[in-house]
Amino acid sequence: MDVFLFVFVTVAAVVAAKTLRSYFTYRAQLREFELNSQKTTDLNQVYENELDALRGRIEVLEKIVISKGYSIDEEIQSLRRV
Repeated sequence: MDVFLFVFVTVAAVVAAKTLRSYFTYRAQLREFELNSQKTTDLNQVYENELDALRGRIEVLEKIVISKGYSIDEEIQSLRRV
């Protein structure tokens, strides 16, 4: 019976060691994922701010083109006629 107890204890120790190793590997991967997730969130915020700034610039350009852009073209055409 001592042989069976020895085998049982050895197998239990190996299984426990592998289980703990898997658990700690999982925890490390989870921490890395959380850090990458935070970095991605920060980058998304930066890109969102940049996109908002570009949208604002496009609005200004559209206003310029609509209000005076075409009248400038007409002025150039009238100067060419002279």
